[in-house]
Amino acid sequence: MDLAVFDCDGVLLDSNPVKIAAFRQALAGEPPERVEAFLADHRASGGVSRFVKFERFYREWPVADPEAAIAAALVRFAAAARAGLRTCPAIPGVADLLGRLAEQGTAIHVISGGEEREVSEALVERGWAELFAGIHGSPTTKHQHMQRLRSEGRLPAGGIYFGDAELDMQMAEAFDLRFVFVAGTSEWQSGRALAAARGHAVIEDFLSWRADQPGSQ
Repeated sequence: MDLAVFDCDGVLLDSNPVKIAAFRQALAGEPPERVEAFLADHRASGGVSRFVKFERFYREWPVADPEAAIAAALVRFAAAARAGLRTCPAIPGVADLLGRLAEQGTAIHVISGGEEREVSEALVERGWAELFAGIHGSPTTKHQHMQRLRSEGRLPAGGIYFGDAELDMQMAEAFDLRFVFVAGTSEWQSGRALAAARGHAVIEDFLSWRADQPGSQ
């Protein structure tokens, strides 16, 4: 395998609950019904950055100074998320898989909707950073990262993309990569059925993944 792309939340790290808790803290004091609607939208739009989500929240909910409100929410979110990302469990089997891929000379990229420095710090903390050819995050979008890597010749067709969101499946299909849906902690409720219907592999975690299983070739 020449190329492997990994999302972070729900794929490398069991961090989706960390992000939910961080969003709640970032929006503390906002109307509860608005917060719950925001979280429902967050769960349905995995892989979209917090920058876009807070922008939408404060543009649709008029406040006196939306720029200041967005900036303050981002600071609160980052403070709440940073410790959680460093201490949350890894997805079962992923550390062993990363080590095997690195030994085989596979170019491994992380392409995350999470803030790039935050993701990088979490992976450095776990001693994984040297395994990756690149760690890419927001505010640059996943599509922009994929386009850049393709233009640089670092995203050959036929690689594999491990993700837990519909956006990940769309990225894999758009860039001719094989998609594996990591379903165990995913918040994409219809993901198992939709990914399987499109011929993609569906796994609970990396203990259950085989390179030769249906949909992974």
